[in-house]
Amino acid sequence: MTPIDSSRPQSTDCDDLAQQVRYLQERLAFYEGFDQLIQENVAQARELFRLASQEREAAATTASQARREADHREAHLRSELEAVSADLGTLSVALDALTRRVSKALGERNGHVESAAALTEHPFAVIVHGVSSARTALSLQRFVASLPQVATVSAREFAGGVLRLDAQVQDRLQVDEFRRWQSDRLIQPLTELPDVVEFALQPPLSAVNAEVY
Repeated sequence: MTPIDSSRPQSTDCDDLAQQVRYLQERLAFYEGFDQLIQENVAQARELFRLASQEREAAATTASQARREADHREAHLRSELEAVSADLGTLSVALDALTRRVSKALGERNGHVESAAALTEHPFAVIVHGVSSARTALSLQRFVASLPQVATVSAREFAGGVLRLDAQVQDRLQVDEFRRWQSDRLIQPLTELPDVVEFALQPPLSAVNAEVY
């Protein structure tokens, strides 16, 4: 009998196993490389998100700073314009007073001399409560300057809604005269003396009627 040769099948099995091992190693290397690529992409995406977040924060900070600077400039400009408006009002009142004095002097030269009692001037204080703005204060000052018995007037103080005017007058002022200033404002008399008048401004009639209805 011829003996059975078992060496050939064993060699074939080893070769097959080796080939399978190499195949698995190649697949493993492929997956490991693919996993590394995924990790790199994730890291890059995370870095991009971080940079984008920093840029958004920087943009928000820049915009906020720009808004603050714009608000500051606007407030400064408003303050400057209010100061200029007040100066112009004072200048206008002084000019009106100077115009009246010149007219008076011309009248005297033309023989229209008034009595000494009529030309006598004395200080007079006007105190107004409830003045809501510099514009209202200036309007009141101009109104007082326009009254015929007033020679000069200047703003002494305006704070907390209270306006104090110093005037030189030839005759006393009365609260009723101020009702011609703005017909829609209610005026509450407080004090009427030979050298001072004091009253409070109430809300406009239109605002009061609106609250009633």
